[in-house]
Amino acid sequence: MTYTNLLADARTNPVGADYQALRLAYARSSAYNPYANDTKNVQKLRDALPAQKWPAALKAIDALLAANYLDIEAHIAADYVHVRREDTDQAAYHRTFAKGLIASIFQSGDGRDYQTAFIVISISEEYSALRMMGLTPGRQTLSEHAGHWFDVMDVRHPASGAMQVYFNIDIPNGWLARKMGAK
Repeated sequence: MTYTNLLADARTNPVGADYQALRLAYARSSAYNPYANDTKNVQKLRDALPAQKWPAALKAIDALLAANYLDIEAHIAADYVHVRREDTDQAAYHRTFAKGLIASIFQSGDGRDYQTAFIVISISEEYSALRMMGLTPGRQTLSEHAGHWFDVMDVRHPASGAMQVYFNIDIPNGWLARKMGAK
């Protein structure tokens, strides 16, 4: 199935969606750009949330999701705003989407070493995963191992201290290599 078809199905039934297939289909689609960063709408969202300007927050979220419907942080923000607006159906929808995307990353490995690295389709997924695990990111090192590319993150956990988390970045790195080769 194409990304468009999988996304339409997931939007209709987020509980039954195959988020792994959806993420990988997105990475193969023409819409995929793992390094896009809509700083303008992220800033609008950051300004609107503490001021409790829910319409402005939702407008920024809509713009972020229009650019990349698999933006985990945008779904988390949408869940929060809809909870505050007491729109439980919309909050549950976005919470389900965010949880499905995160679960897909966590199902790809445990992040403890190169062999069991989390497979991500964007750098933003790395930071979302770390946040969900309660880890504070530190130094990030790009590493090649056994023909694959990894981001190795030095992180801190409040209870267990310093550790490293491994992310397989073959997908976004491959996209970048193809783009650079085309120029």
